[in-house]
Amino acid sequence: MSIPVVDLFGFASGSESHRAAVAAAVDQACIAVGFFSIVGHGVDEEIIAAAHGSARTFFDLPLEERLAAGKPVPTAPYGYSPFSAEALNASLGGAAVADLKETYNVGPVGKPPRPLAEMDDPDERDAWSVTAWPPAMPGLRPALVAYYEAMASLAATLMDVFAVALGLGSGGFDEYIEHHVSALRLAHYPALVTPPPAGAFRAGAHSDYGTLTILRLDGEPGLQVERSPNLWIDVDAPDGALVVNLGDLMQRWSNDRWRSTMHCVVVPAGRQDRSRLTMPFFHNADWDAQVECITAQGETARYEPVSAGAHLMAKFRSTVV
Repeated sequence: MSIPVVDLFGFASGSESHRAAVAAAVDQACIAVGFFSIVGHGVDEEIIAAAHGSARTFFDLPLEERLAAGKPVPTAPYGYSPFSAEALNASLGGAAVADLKETYNVGPVGKPPRPLAEMDDPDERDAWSVTAWPPAMPGLRPALVAYYEAMASLAATLMDVFAVALGLGSGGFDEYIEHHVSALRLAHYPALVTPPPAGAFRAGAHSDYGTLTILRLDGEPGLQVERSPNLWIDVDAPDGALVVNLGDLMQRWSNDRWRSTMHCVVVPAGRQDRSRLTMPFFHNADWDAQVECITAQGETARYEPVSAGAHLMAKFRSTVV
């Protein structure tokens, strides 16, 4: 089995029938598995290549130079985290076995809705806090900012597809994502010189937290999605495609019409000596967006309204080892 493929080409400027067809394909993918890959997305390959190359160079820096861009405290959202500093399965209440990876997180690059000093909620200030950039690598920032902005633009298009698919009409989510607190993550899975400990993953089983995630695969196997209890399948995508999956907030927003699916990154047998690098973009709604279930006629909301920011930060902080 494979995840569905959706051609996004022409959605923004297409006819109503074309837009409806794309939205219907996304709707079916979100109902069935919560994962799909997109072609015709329009993201410049040079932007992708420059960001990926810069990310590789960053993780090749000596540890002391990576740590110079470290998080000021372990629970801070942005900056470098060394190997085994996170356990994603803990976000679901699972065993806190440390993941076999190191990460570098980049926070929002846009202007916050108001100055940080005027934000009463310390978690909101954290969400808009400045990313620590490595002094030894000045070229990292422009490469990653360009990639972040390309992913943010694509995410806005996907949110418009979601709005059409859920019957809100074009622009139905615009007011909720004007000042989105999204994050770009560089996830480096170093080659392992010994077999991984029992129960260890490169990224433990988890679901994502926000609205959607956009990921470019790196050609290495390991990403798996849960299709049914005890059935995990490898995620593959056509050349040049980007993989999209839903987050918990979007499942809640859709009143469980759509799925935020469990996924993990395993260490494939015989490939522990190969490193991996991926760059997931985690799109989120505005911090103070009030998310209320979108219900069909006669349907009852399954969840109480929730603040997007509080939902996000509670999930994030549960993963720190």
